[in-house]
Amino acid sequence: MEDDSNACSTGAVEAPPGTRSGYGKVAADGPGVPVPSTPRAHHVWVNLQRHRSKVATLEYPGLILGWRRGADEWEAHVVWTTPDLDGTGRTSAHLAWLPAHQLRPA
Repeated sequence: MEDDSNACSTGAVEAPPGTRSGYGKVAADGPGVPVPSTPRAHHVWVNLQRHRSKVATLEYPGLILGWRRGADEWEAHVVWTTPDLDGTGRTSAHLAWLPAHQLRPA
């Protein structure tokens, strides 16, 4: 009698641990792709004084997603929220590259 310990209900052999297809890694597969480390997200206050804002409060909670060197200074890729002005209490999300001087740690 055959050993059915590796067979699933369909009769197929389960993939070995660490593989997707059930076939082992071969030299033709090449090197594995390293998984990039997740950048740390930083909570900040976004100062919109240099941008249009119809709300009296000019600082809003934000989250830095990344950095780049701008023409004159560092810029952060930031997502932040602002309250909608329609009286419903909802907020809108915004995403933009902002100069570092418009941010302060939360």
